[in-house]
Amino acid sequence: MKSLLTIFLLIISFTCKAQDIYEARIDTAYNSLLNRIPKNFKVDETSRPKNRFFQLNLNTIGGLEMIYGFKEELKLETTEIVWLNEQIDQIALAFYLEGNPILIRKVGGYEGCPDENVYTEIVKDKKVTILNFCFSCTDRRQLDDFIKIFNNRTISLLK
Repeated sequence: MKSLLTIFLLIISFTCKAQDIYEARIDTAYNSLLNRIPKNFKVDETSRPKNRFFQLNLNTIGGLEMIYGFKEELKLETTEIVWLNEQIDQIALAFYLEGNPILIRKVGGYEGCPDENVYTEIVKDKKVTILNFCFSCTDRRQLDDFIKIFNNRTISLLK
């Protein structure tokens, strides 16, 4: 009986730890960076696919992340994903040209998310803003490619 109770308490503690991810936090710096439109960035209107979801605000990291994260559920076609990839690349370039290079880090999981979602580091002798994307263990968003495209562009510019 004691071992059953111990196992039960362990399961409860793991569940409580996982719930910390969903704790409501207001992070003004994070939200403003996620929703900021870089000066040099314009969505490519001429080749924009006619998908109704592409009429949303796609001129911010947050807007692009939202559509890209649910590309499977939205059943986006290959040409639409290619267009999104180009926009991700171009927004990373725009932030770099403003003098605010950004790298995105995937954080979270069982350990939870750090208190700081935006901070700076020196990368290749340049000050770089680090933007944490927080994920839970069961997060359905598929952002690995998004992060890779964005970071590859920024890293190539930092060389």
